[in-house]
Amino acid sequence: MYSFPTLTSVRRLMKAGCCVALALGSASSSAATFENKTKRWCGQESFGGSSTVAFGDYNGDGFVDLATDDDGWTNVGGKRFEARGPRGAIAWADINNDGHLDYAVVHGPGSHFLGDGKGGFERVTSPAPLAGDCLAVAWGDINNDGLLDIYYGNGFGNRDSLWRQDPQHEQKWVQVGQIPNAYCRSVVGCDFDEDHDMDFYASNYWVTRNYLWVSNGKGGGSIDSEHSLVIGGSGRSIGSCWGDLDNDGYFDLFATNFVQPGYSRSHFLRNLGPRGGYTFEGLGSRGVTYQEFYASPTAGDYDNDGDLDLFVSTVSGGNPPRLYRNDGNWIFTDVARAEGIPWQEGSYQAAWGDVDNDGDLDLVTQGMLLINNGNDHHWLKIRLQGDGKTVNSSAIGAKVRIKLGDKTLTRQVEGGGVGQGNQNDLTLHFGLGDHANEVQFEITWTNGKKQTGKTGVDRTIRVDME
Repeated sequence: MYSFPTLTSVRRLMKAGCCVALALGSASSSAATFENKTKRWCGQESFGGSSTVAFGDYNGDGFVDLATDDDGWTNVGGKRFEARGPRGAIAWADINNDGHLDYAVVHGPGSHFLGDGKGGFERVTSPAPLAGDCLAVAWGDINNDGLLDIYYGNGFGNRDSLWRQDPQHEQKWVQVGQIPNAYCRSVVGCDFDEDHDMDFYASNYWVTRNYLWVSNGKGGGSIDSEHSLVIGGSGRSIGSCWGDLDNDGYFDLFATNFVQPGYSRSHFLRNLGPRGGYTFEGLGSRGVTYQEFYASPTAGDYDNDGDLDLFVSTVSGGNPPRLYRNDGNWIFTDVARAEGIPWQEGSYQAAWGDVDNDGDLDLVTQGMLLINNGNDHHWLKIRLQGDGKTVNSSAIGAKVRIKLGDKTLTRQVEGGGVGQGNQNDLTLHFGLGDHANEVQFEITWTNGKKQTGKTGVDRTIRVDME
């Protein structure tokens, strides 16, 4: 297994006056630009699937692999992909806390596969979504027992279901919640209210309202009627995403709508934090233009300036995908064409991952790998490892904060749920702008425990739970 420098080893080498870096950001261009490098990386014009993509380093070699709806692709040394590995719409997580990535199949009747860390997978007993097939899956620990639980979203008008992992139960899983008449196309998890259990936001289609499932910390929960702005807004939502979009340390929401006249447009919801009771303020579109066929949004700092930007795929060839640059103060500007985002076909596919380990986020969408040529901004990537006892091994739900001046950059390890069947890389990415000195970071593990560390920039480190 590839070993990232641990925080301890980084401290030791820095004290000795050395510099540890897996990859330095050193592009010559002054602005981040994307190039379609699919053929060079995988030997063909397309990945063979343009509906879903999930990033995950399933063999532990330090280079993120990916699965699309048609093929699995193994990253070979950050230089190319080989057509092998799990494929299909999947959601990565370490289900059994053995230190190796496993996965759930997102589409269909539901299946789980346990990984051995060497590329092999074995199908195991798993909970099944209620009333047939599902279109969305998200992982998260809803009762703070160190085990990952799973939310199934049913996009066909039946019932969503939430299952708690219980090794003592005969079936290993216990159903703890269900929501009838669901048309869920995407579900994203985040402990938005900082009470150490995972909550879920479901994006619903067919002119039904989106809803926020708030966990009660005991393995159950309910739709929170107090968050009316979150629950409200009828339309045809395919995806939404969490992200600290204003760098205040709390996770906001961007809810995307497949819009038709008379229904809600895509909009931002600002988390007001503890002073506001973790309620949400509706901010409207903030530069996101009207477009009918929005699909899967995903947040990532593509230009490494410290602000989370938004990419949104579209499901019709008549509407181009959008890349909204975050200019601060809740102002977003479409820069898709200027930054080289191609417009080929409609696609649900959208996810970020640094495939070449150079410190900037690359993008997969429309069956293409768009390599980010980067800029001179600094960066840091942190790979978290839970203890597998009190915190799940893959650290899904854990958060990291970095204080830079008056900004608090905040990221979380996501358990799937990017749009309809996508997943960003589990390794956390921070753009640091012109900040070239050491940074101090604070981890909030899913059980509430805090852990701090200090490291240099332009590197990837692994931090194990103490």
